[in-house]
Amino acid sequence: MTKATQMNEMDKVDVLVATPLRLKSLIEKKRVSLSAVKYLVLDEADKLFEMGFVEQVDAAAAACDGPNVTRALFSATLPETVERLARSVMSAPMRLTVGERNAASETVKQSLVFVGQERGKPLALRQLFSAGVKPPAIVFVQSKDRAKQLARELRGDGLRLGLIHAGMSDAKRQAQVDRFRAGDTWTLVATDLMARGMDFVGVGTVINYDFPGSSHAYVHRIGRSGRAGRPGAAVTLFTEEDAERGDLRAIAHVMKNSGCDVPDWMLATGSSDPRLRRRKRKDGREDNPRREAIDPARAAAAAAKETERKRALKLKDRAARKKRLREEKETAK
Repeated sequence: MTKATQMNEMDKVDVLVATPLRLKSLIEKKRVSLSAVKYLVLDEADKLFEMGFVEQVDAAAAACDGPNVTRALFSATLPETVERLARSVMSAPMRLTVGERNAASETVKQSLVFVGQERGKPLALRQLFSAGVKPPAIVFVQSKDRAKQLARELRGDGLRLGLIHAGMSDAKRQAQVDRFRAGDTWTLVATDLMARGMDFVGVGTVINYDFPGSSHAYVHRIGRSGRAGRPGAAVTLFTEEDAERGDLRAIAHVMKNSGCDVPDWMLATGSSDPRLRRRKRKDGREDNPRREAIDPARAAAAAAKETERKRALKLKDRAARKKRLREEKETAK
């Protein structure tokens, strides 16, 4: 298909759905014209206006240069810093808020479960399932490594388990999503990859195995449940370290704003020691805290195996170097 043909095909499109980077590339290559666009819709606006996407969003907004363009931004959460950036591409904006701002849906029953230390989480999770977690359920962890660890830990528990994370191919992730939607999988272990953009009908329970990185991440995670007015539940496990970092306080305020009963002490948790707070990266986002492996024995065994593998490689390289030196000396004679 020639570029001219592709442009003609684009002229026939009524609705164009695109990612910011791909759309910016098409605009720069003159493969698409947005001069006739009447509505520019930015979904998950809080993510789109993070530092890595601002330039791309600006390019799309500038290309929509028709006389009567309506710009609309949608997000479950919109921090003030992001809102200021959003206003830069809008003229005389009007804000419409459904429910409390930066609060979770009132149809989701939220609760917090104290587990002491990291090693208390597997037992607490199994107790939740034994007590009767309403399926289907999504269990969130903070990284792909921990997702794989937890999936291994639960594999023999008869939960009809699925696993999804950013390290999987698109085809494998889609297969997991399809199985979950079809009801073949009842419990899905996932990273924050699943916290946005996925609309599952009838998710009964969201479990935050690892504490979310922010109150905004919390709202997006538990928003997988209680969709379209349906009842749902969200359970968040927390440790002493989560409380000391101040993470618990942020989530407790969201729960209170959503109409939940929250003890006063939870609203005042957190340490003044800066060493206990999450570290900020150069892009402004916060690092996930280090956590003890979900299966310490298996993690230790894997680490020992990796150490032995590296040691064997070093010995092999050393032997190869000695052999090469001997051969060079013999050749020199």
